[in-house]
Amino acid sequence: MKKKILFIANVDWFYLSHRLNIGLEAIKEDYEVHLAAKFTGCEQRLLSLGFILHPIVIDRGSNLVKTTKSFFQIFFLINKIKPDIVHAITIKPIIFGGLAAKFFSNVAFVASVSGLGYLFSSSDLKALFIKFFAKLFYRLVFSKQKIKVIFQNKEDLNKISEICNLNSKKIALIKGSGVDLGVYKPIKKKLDSNIILFASRLLKSKGLIEFVKSAKEMKSKNLIFFVAGMLDKENPDCISKEQINKWERSGIIKYCGYIENMRDLICESKIVVLPSYYGEGLPKILIEAAACGKPIITTDHQGCRDAIIPNKTGFLIPIRDSKALTLALNKLLASSRLCEKMGVAGREFAIKNFNIKSVNDKHLKIYYDLIKNK
Repeated sequence: MKKKILFIANVDWFYLSHRLNIGLEAIKEDYEVHLAAKFTGCEQRLLSLGFILHPIVIDRGSNLVKTTKSFFQIFFLINKIKPDIVHAITIKPIIFGGLAAKFFSNVAFVASVSGLGYLFSSSDLKALFIKFFAKLFYRLVFSKQKIKVIFQNKEDLNKISEICNLNSKKIALIKGSGVDLGVYKPIKKKLDSNIILFASRLLKSKGLIEFVKSAKEMKSKNLIFFVAGMLDKENPDCISKEQINKWERSGIIKYCGYIENMRDLICESKIVVLPSYYGEGLPKILIEAAACGKPIITTDHQGCRDAIIPNKTGFLIPIRDSKALTLALNKLLASSRLCEKMGVAGREFAIKNFNIKSVNDKHLKIYYDLIKNK
């Protein structure tokens, strides 16, 4: 009889392509793989790949009625499917899925903490209030016996381990979600690019304001400041579409929306920038950029600093510092040789650290060990 895995997320699975890849590897290993999430038109493609789909809506706000409904959707889904493993991704699926899984002693639970997000990076009163309760629920969820909590960087691992008193048997460090090195690879271009790329959700804490300020300072130069990413309207930190349009009308940036396959745009770019102060895990755009042999500018901040070798594959700058970003850009733009050298080193760094096969194998080993020890 096939072993069953239920993945739970609060966004469409095609926005989580790296998790999709892990699911596909599980299918190859003869697992029955269920996906629970909000789906937005990708159902037929997912079904054709062998996934079993369960449309649910996980409320991202703080409405008590909607939150309770989300929890019971997951509870009844686990009761119906009776999976061997529930694998939840990001904070609300982890809390709802983890609490529900505690009612089923024979169900193992995997939590992917892919960064601590806006909640842990913000200092506003609402975020601090919700964070207090999030910590309580984390402690409750992570007290489950059959559990593995996966972190993408050591800072998150140490912080949550201390809050929840996690022992070493319950935790795993897997640096990022991996990248397909056969797809994301350097492609030689005939002409020297003038594209500076920012690719992320359109949040203030991702450093988009700093990116735009730097673009304004460098407007006189023959550069194109590309912004790629989705609007996250449910996030209080989201920058409005009206503001994006205003920047674009002013000729400061060029906005290209959400792009499913980032490889071509990365390869067309000269430099990839992510000046984030968000609660990152290990930003996927940075490991994709490294794999494509592009120099990187990012912040000396949790998760971001783990994606580069400072001064070798890219530059680290302070958070919320557009002037430092401009200086770093000018340094790279002044030397094509430096860009090329950092790109080559970045590719080597990606090969050693971010191979998606290694990431998938580590996940499958976690599933195997949890099921074996049931």
